[in-house]
Amino acid sequence: MDKRELYSRIKIAGMISYIPFILLAAPLGAFFTGDFLRKKFGLPEYILLIFTGIGLLIGIKETVKIIRICIKSSQP
Repeated sequence: MDKRELYSRIKIAGMISYIPFILLAAPLGAFFTGDFLRKKFGLPEYILLIFTGIGLLIGIKETVKIIRICIKSSQP
Protein backbone atom coordinates (compact mmCIF):
# COMPACT_ATOMS: atom_id res chain seq x y z
CA MET A 1 0.00 0.00 0.00
CA ASP A 2 1.50 3.31 -1.04
CA LYS A 3 1.14 6.65 0.74
CA ARG A 4 -1.54 7.90 -1.62
CA GLU A 5 -3.82 4.92 -0.95
CA LEU A 6 -3.20 5.20 2.79
CA TYR A 7 -4.09 8.90 2.73
CA SER A 8 -7.25 8.12 0.77
CA ARG A 9 -8.35 5.51 3.33
CA ILE A 10 -7.69 7.85 6.25
CA LYS A 11 -9.70 10.57 4.50
CA ILE A 12 -12.62 8.19 3.94
CA ALA A 13 -12.52 7.04 7.58
CA GLY A 14 -12.58 10.64 8.74
CA MET A 15 -15.54 11.49 6.54
CA ILE A 16 -17.49 8.43 7.70
CA SER A 17 -16.80 9.19 11.36
CA TYR A 18 -18.37 12.63 10.83
CA ILE A 19 -21.79 11.13 9.94
CA PRO A 20 -23.15 10.72 13.52
CA PHE A 21 -22.45 14.37 14.25
CA ILE A 22 -24.38 15.44 11.16
CA LEU A 23 -27.32 13.22 12.06
CA LEU A 24 -27.39 14.75 15.54
CA ALA A 25 -26.63 18.39 14.76
CA ALA A 26 -29.07 18.91 11.88
CA PRO A 27 -32.27 18.06 13.81
CA LEU A 28 -31.04 19.84 16.94
CA GLY A 29 -30.21 22.99 15.04
CA ALA A 30 -33.57 22.91 13.30
CA PHE A 31 -35.34 22.32 16.63
CA PHE A 32 -33.70 25.33 18.25
CA THR A 33 -34.40 27.45 15.18
CA GLY A 34 -38.06 26.39 15.26
CA ASP A 35 -38.25 27.08 18.98
CA PHE A 36 -36.79 30.55 18.50
CA LEU A 37 -39.23 31.36 15.70
CA ARG A 38 -42.15 29.93 17.69
CA LYS A 39 -41.36 32.16 20.66
CA LYS A 40 -40.57 35.23 18.56
CA PHE A 41 -43.67 35.12 16.34
CA GLY A 42 -46.09 33.16 18.55
CA LEU A 43 -46.35 30.19 16.18
CA PRO A 44 -48.11 26.95 17.19
CA GLU A 45 -46.30 24.04 18.86
CA TYR A 46 -46.34 21.73 15.83
CA ILE A 47 -43.82 24.06 14.14
CA LEU A 48 -41.16 22.35 16.28
CA LEU A 49 -42.06 18.98 14.79
CA ILE A 50 -41.98 20.37 11.27
CA PHE A 51 -38.60 22.04 11.75
CA THR A 52 -37.14 18.95 13.46
CA GLY A 53 -38.40 16.75 10.62
CA ILE A 54 -36.88 19.06 8.03
CA GLY A 55 -33.61 19.02 9.97
CA LEU A 56 -33.63 15.22 10.02
CA LEU A 57 -34.21 15.12 6.27
CA ILE A 58 -31.34 17.54 5.71
CA GLY A 59 -29.08 15.38 7.91
CA ILE A 60 -30.01 12.27 5.94
CA LYS A 61 -29.39 14.10 2.65
CA GLU A 62 -25.92 15.19 3.79
CA THR A 63 -25.17 11.66 5.01
CA VAL A 64 -26.06 10.22 1.61
CA LYS A 65 -23.86 12.85 -0.04
CA ILE A 66 -20.91 11.89 2.19
CA ILE A 67 -21.41 8.19 1.50
CA ARG A 68 -21.47 8.86 -2.26
CA ILE A 69 -18.25 10.87 -2.02
CA CYS A 70 -16.60 8.06 -0.04
CA ILE A 71 -17.69 5.42 -2.53
CA LYS A 72 -16.48 7.53 -5.46
CA SER A 73 -13.10 8.24 -3.86
CA SER A 74 -12.54 4.59 -2.88
CA GLN A 75 -12.84 3.36 -6.47
CA PRO A 76 -9.58 3.17 -8.41
